[in-house]
Amino acid sequence: MSQELMQAFSDIGAELQLEHGGRRVEIDVRALHDCEVFLLRRPVFDRITAEPVDVRPHHRHLVLDVYGDWLPTSGRFLCGHDEQHWFVAPVPFGRQTQSVRGAMEALKPDIVRREQKRKGVNQRRRNRRRTEAYVRQGEWFFLPRPRMHVAPDQVEHNVPLAREGGQPHLVESMHVMDETLMFARGRISHPDHATLHLDVWHRVVQNNEHVSERQTTSRLHLAFVD
Repeated sequence: MSQELMQAFSDIGAELQLEHGGRRVEIDVRALHDCEVFLLRRPVFDRITAEPVDVRPHHRHLVLDVYGDWLPTSGRFLCGHDEQHWFVAPVPFGRQTQSVRGAMEALKPDIVRREQKRKGVNQRRRNRRRTEAYVRQGEWFFLPRPRMHVAPDQVEHNVPLAREGGQPHLVESMHVMDETLMFARGRISHPDHATLHLDVWHRVVQNNEHVSERQTTSRLHLAFVD
């Protein structure tokens, strides 16, 4: 397993380190000197299988399945590179997510997939960070709402936008209707991503990482870098 696994990560331009220790499986991205490496830590009392399902060197992404012989451990992960950093994101099991393209689509919320279909975004463009249907920065999608108007007294400024445990994205102008309905406009900045400039209001939608993470079993730990 180790040789094939190491080669898969090497093919996408990444380095993988394997460690034994602890009581659970851990998949992580760690800073090592001046670079980042993937880390797969396996418990000493279980035999863990980690299998690359799809490897796409040109896109610098791969799909990885992880499961154990004795521990109730299983998970499927998209490992890849986005702008400046490597990342790991859990995706649900299924035929669709056996490919890198399918795994990337699975991370998009339903509203994003509906919008790209409605606006005719073709398959080759759907992995881009900017399409006719949305703009993406990290795990956040911004869907344009050009006809939307918000009263000045309902606009908050310089609002941090972050998932639990993540480094916040700073939003110049934000309108929050409730926890699931937010809109952004202006400058969107994050130290690890190119700054966005939204001329009109955009609906803010988080990707499905947080949904897929809950579907992994309890003894598999995923650490995010963002």
